Amino acid sequence: MFDPTDQPRVFGLQPGVDFATGLVDGLTERFGDLSRVRLFVNTSRMQRRIRSVFDAGPARLLPRVQLVTDLAFEGTLAGLPVPVSGLRRRLELSRAVSRLLDAAPELAPRSALFDLSDSLASLMDEMHGEGVDPASLADLDVSDQSGHWQRSLTFLNILQAYFIDGFDAPDAAARQRIVVKAMIARWEAQPPAEPIIIAGSTGSRGATALLMQAVSRLPQGAIVLPGFDRDMPQSVWDGLDDALHHEDHPQYRFAKMMQALNVTAKDVQDWAPTPPPSSARNKLISLSLRPAPVTDQWRAEGADLGDLRDATTQVTLIETDSPRIEAETIALRLRQAAADGLTAALITPDRMLTRQVAAALDRWQIRADDSAGLPLALSAPGRLLTHVMDAMGGDITAEALLVLLKHPLTHTASPDRNQHLLWTRELELHLRRHGPPFIGPQTVSDWAAGVKNAPDEQIEWGTWVGQVVTLLGHDGTLPIADHLETHLTATVMLAAGPHAKGSGELFLQAPGKAAKGICDALARDADAGGDLDLRDYTALFRTLLAQGQVREPEATDPRILIWGTLEARVGGADLVILGGLNDGVWPGTPKPDPWLNRAMRQKAGLLLPERQIGLSAHDYQQAACAPQVVITRSRRSSDAETVPSRWVNRLTNLMSGLPDQHGPEALEQMRARGNEWIARAVAVSAPVQEIARATRPAPCPPVAARPKDISVTQIKTLYRDPFVIYAQKVLRLRALDPLLADADVPMKGTIFHEILEKFIAQRPDASAPGAYDQFMGVARNVLAAQCPWPTVRLQWMTQLQSLAHGFLADEAQRQQAGQLLALEAWGEITVPGPDMRLTCKADRMDETASGAVIIYDYKTGAIPTEKQQVRFDKQLLLEAAMVERGAFSTKRGAFAAVGTRNVAGAAFLGFNAAMKTVPAPLDDHPPTKVWAELVTFLTMTRQVDWGYVARRAPAVTSYDSYYDHLSRYGEWTDADAAVKVVLT
Repeated sequence: MFDPTDQPRVFGLQPGVDFATGLVDGLTERFGDLSRVRLFVNTSRMQRRIRSVFDAGPARLLPRVQLVTDLAFEGTLAGLPVPVSGLRRRLELSRAVSRLLDAAPELAPRSALFDLSDSLASLMDEMHGEGVDPASLADLDVSDQSGHWQRSLTFLNILQAYFIDGFDAPDAAARQRIVVKAMIARWEAQPPAEPIIIAGSTGSRGATALLMQAVSRLPQGAIVLPGFDRDMPQSVWDGLDDALHHEDHPQYRFAKMMQALNVTAKDVQDWAPTPPPSSARNKLISLSLRPAPVTDQWRAEGADLGDLRDATTQVTLIETDSPRIEAETIALRLRQAAADGLTAALITPDRMLTRQVAAALDRWQIRADDSAGLPLALSAPGRLLTHVMDAMGGDITAEALLVLLKHPLTHTASPDRNQHLLWTRELELHLRRHGPPFIGPQTVSDWAAGVKNAPDEQIEWGTWVGQVVTLLGHDGTLPIADHLETHLTATVMLAAGPHAKGSGELFLQAPGKAAKGICDALARDADAGGDLDLRDYTALFRTLLAQGQVREPEATDPRILIWGTLEARVGGADLVILGGLNDGVWPGTPKPDPWLNRAMRQKAGLLLPERQIGLSAHDYQQAACAPQVVITRSRRSSDAETVPSRWVNRLTNLMSGLPDQHGPEALEQMRARGNEWIARAVAVSAPVQEIARATRPAPCPPVAARPKDISVTQIKTLYRDPFVIYAQKVLRLRALDPLLADADVPMKGTIFHEILEKFIAQRPDASAPGAYDQFMGVARNVLAAQCPWPTVRLQWMTQLQSLAHGFLADEAQRQQAGQLLALEAWGEITVPGPDMRLTCKADRMDETASGAVIIYDYKTGAIPTEKQQVRFDKQLLLEAAMVERGAFSTKRGAFAAVGTRNVAGAAFLGFNAAMKTVPAPLDDHPPTKVWAELVTFLTMTRQVDWGYVARRAPAVTSYDSYYDHLSRYGEWTDADAAVKVVLT
């Protein structure tokens, strides 16, 4: 038991001391019967850590360990209701904010609804905790910012109803303060006989500070402060009296507590005799963190620090050139700690860094115990719920549907998930090749029914997908419960599969249970939010998921820990790595407050933005005094130079300014140790041997394996990039069509070609007055059928209107030269010698009065020049040769077979702004000559040593092929010589 005293009983443990171990040592030293002790701590991890220290033995009765925040749920006050959930309060506020925005839309955009509601809810929690009434905010002096304040006050007036005496639904913060005040009043009338101790809290929140002050004055009460600085003079303690200037100091909250209790630093007793790992380092860190106005004490007190090489012998400073190297270096140091049997903790607020470190540790099969776990939104159930939500209310693309069907939790209630994945693959290939831009309820079922010899199970599967698509069409302004019900119904149906009961594996594991908890909480409190449109519901649900964290159930290494900054005060690690020590990361940038500035917050009695910086500084001070310390930072982020954390700057500047204490030398040694670890990490990632670059390929497959047919348009490819023909026709590798149908240049060309074909098929009189309307009517119908995007349709329709007159004028001249003979005429012929089949589909052929043929090919893009036609793009020249040899002898649709005819001319017709017509050079290169050249060329490609050279003669340097990755282009250049490889 405690000895009687007339002063508040305040104890402390120095930075660097294992707080949980020191706390237990002090308890066992002071109390024989620990079961009578009631101990309050600040975090669940501290609670677990204390329990683990007790579990190490010997066997004894344990104290009752509670969280300070659990007081909000104490049921000791008669008539005090259970606190309302935070979600319900936020929904109530969002409803009030929504009504306000409807009445005064100029106050804020509708998209800010939930951000404003969450901000108001946080402010209300803070006001309850600090005991600030909304009425006091109206009395603030705002003469210099009245315009902004009036807008803010409009929103803050919403909170007034929640501060009325007798309000029957307090939230957790309000109820905690009520319980704390009631406990204090009861203790003043009848002090408890059993010991009550508050340990590990800094008292940064109002209700907690009130409780700590009251407990310290109890006959058997005490508070134990974590990381209490014994090296700071009383004059500095006395100077920490202004929150506006000193809130960011690590010891400010203790100074404020001591001022409230009327005690000095000397009155704060040691809870346990445990010394810090390095008293000299504690002095160094303490001096480096002195408030800015008194940093002149660095020179005066720096002389008393002694040899700084001794103080920093267990400190390593790692400064890397990139976040990746920082993460790999940290991972390597953690691996060494595991090999040495040490307990090591990475402490950082940077979750991206922790994920990179965890990924790097996978190299050695080390799974760190991450206190934060995985964000629920990134877990498998969270992602599936998010994907379903994102797909609701709009047109469903093939990509969105396949994301749902391929999710690892989809179709998990049925034993035939493998068959589900096979059908999903077949569906994907169909959608890539033939699929509509948007998926309807009948799209998949119609596809399944049309599959040749499709089993009944596949047809049922297609019906099930259609049912899911129907649910995804949900939209409208409805109660939250209706949105949630449809959302969960679609998700559960996906997870279960057709004809299966339950929800599969969706809610089985820890992430699923956490997601189910969020859904249940939203269903419970949905009535508080009123009606929402789907966009607002999506924003609400996404916010709820983002707030969730879940710890993976997989086994972790208990010696390798990843902590947040708050857990630095828990202690217990032999090696502490302080990661991401850059300004804006640690400490983080204070969140902007849309309601009150710093001065107004101070006048109102609310917390200042610098409070969080001060708490982070306190966490840093405790962690930096651990037995072994590694400080890491990256000089660059992913996109810019970084600024070192202010605490690292202070430490390095202090050491650099103390040459008599060997400060610069000690700092250089810290960096040298860090550079050694960086070099090791770089060496681990460096390749063990240099891999020779690939050469420019020119494969020579067996003649029997070479293509036996080729189209006239592929002749150009065979000239310019033979490797493409090799990949397509020998290896039979075909590039997948894009998953998302897009209004790109190829689609535009296809649609414009179809418009021209259908218009010409009507055999119009292009010179007639009604030709324009006829053309635009065809265009309108084709666009309506083939282009599902209204904006794009309007753009292309406008472009067609501008092209129509020029096209019709040119078409009238073409109709005078000949009459339509065939459209999309199919031709094929065997080329003697190489014995290959040459195929072709000609856009259009007209017949002159003499019976000769004129060949036309439409081009919406670039048109080949005459020189290009002579050497590479021989499409029209070869079509002319095929016509004269009777290759177009097949009747096609309403058109008769072309037969063998003379060719009077051929031309590419530009259908674009230039409306350029480029004739084929038939006079200089008649069909007989072209045919002979073709026979020679194709015969050469059948020779055993003829190689399919990659990128033989690209038209432009920017040319890229679907098969460049296959040919390893990039390891070689277009200037490299090709290497023939004869394949057998």
